[in-house]
Amino acid sequence: MLKPPEPPPDEIYRIVLHAQAFYVLDAALELDLFERLKTPKTAGELAGELGTDPALTETVCDALAALGLLKKRGGAYENSALASAYLTEGSPYCMKNLLRLMRSSLRDRWPRLLDALRGKPVGAGGRDPRLFTLAVAESALAGGLHGVVEVLREIEDLKRARRLLDLGGGHGLYSVALVKLFPQLHAYVLDLPEVLEVAREIVSRYGGDVIDRVHFVPADFTRDDIGSGYDVVLASHSLYGYRERLAEILRKVHAALNGGGLFISNHAHKSQGLRASLFELQIAMARRGFSLFSVGELMSRLREAGFVVEDVAVVGGAWPSTIVVARKPLQ
Repeated sequence: MLKPPEPPPDEIYRIVLHAQAFYVLDAALELDLFERLKTPKTAGELAGELGTDPALTETVCDALAALGLLKKRGGAYENSALASAYLTEGSPYCMKNLLRLMRSSLRDRWPRLLDALRGKPVGAGGRDPRLFTLAVAESALAGGLHGVVEVLREIEDLKRARRLLDLGGGHGLYSVALVKLFPQLHAYVLDLPEVLEVAREIVSRYGGDVIDRVHFVPADFTRDDIGSGYDVVLASHSLYGYRERLAEILRKVHAALNGGGLFISNHAHKSQGLRASLFELQIAMARRGFSLFSVGELMSRLREAGFVVEDVAVVGGAWPSTIVVARKPLQ
């Protein structure tokens, strides 16, 4: 009893600390604290503006400083570079919509995990398509997009491609990045009309030649015709929830491609680490029977649809994913 066990319980403590830290961040976001700390303020000055308890406000600021979100100099607090980049309006990498969506899930769904495990219904709630599209765009800009584009820029076929279908392309940022990278390329973002309303706003920020070469196709790719004559079809994080219909969707993609064309999948997959497992669990709580497909399953469905799998690449970072590249053979 006098000798501590191995391994030490540090990781268990860290899990609990992460949960507590979320509530500190949640309160700070609710109070718009990071907007107020674009210029340094003491805890007393901040409490006066917010109408909060001065002593608790100081403790919250100390916790945010320990988390790396604030800097404390003398008796004053101000945003760290991390908070300035991701938590303040005006930054091109602001994640407020993404965090608003995550906070909603953390508040409303995760506390009901035990109910879900015991077979009780956990409602998904209504999803605001505008908030969801902006949130996913912010997630892409915060890092996911850049890692994927670094892989895609090395694909020789994309250097020659003229028409790319961004299947379920949502915010359109993958299309923006690719037409900027490949001057000969035109990209077609296919998604639901209400999603494309937001995508047009996002794409318009990039102006000029991008607007002329990113096109919008209002459709439901699970039901509607998706067109034909494409050199490349990209599906990035758009096939979740369609595991049972994956073969059908891939056959539709196969028919839409020119002979020799490429299909590029970028998704999180089953049993690929903590992030993927938590993502799967979060959705499965509300959508009974939901599960991610594995890389092996995707490759098997691709072959059944007539594709030849050519490459697999793992993209790291906070939201790891796997890119699978498959070709439609020349007829």
